[in-house]
Amino acid sequence: MSLFRPVFLGVAGALLCAGGFLLVGCDGAGSQQSSFYQRLSDEGDGPWRIKQLDGSLTPEVGDREVQITFQQENGRRYRITERVSGDSTVVLASGAVVLPRGDDLQMATGFGRLGPVTWTYSFQASRAVFTLRAGSRPFLRALFPNTAWSEELNVEMILAPMAE
Repeated sequence: MSLFRPVFLGVAGALLCAGGFLLVGCDGAGSQQSSFYQRLSDEGDGPWRIKQLDGSLTPEVGDREVQITFQQENGRRYRITERVSGDSTVVLASGAVVLPRGDDLQMATGFGRLGPVTWTYSFQASRAVFTLRAGSRPFLRALFPNTAWSEELNVEMILAPMAE
């Protein structure tokens, strides 16, 4: 009986320590997610323009002025617009943003029945690099509505701050 109590207390203490480390780790990851998203939002470096799209069979953006704005006001949201002439713009897609984990960003709504678009993103100097994980068809259909997209494609999108 005298051996049982120290072993029990040692195991209980180890479990409490492990739980504390897990909580701190989760909080750190959530803070990093929020900080990455804040950098994307208008409060950070945004709004952004699509500087380049790379991928198999991906058309060039060329001289088109396509802009993506990420907002935190009233929930996380995105808006993809294109300047068509002068001050006139057209909305290509807009909806809710979900941060599922780590460096993933999902454009959860805004593409109709075609479903969500999920990216992994990082920053390289002043630019944001997005690598598509799922949803190339709805994303490319929003940007290039006159092109038929029959299969999922690998797409990398490079965003530059509008000021650049």
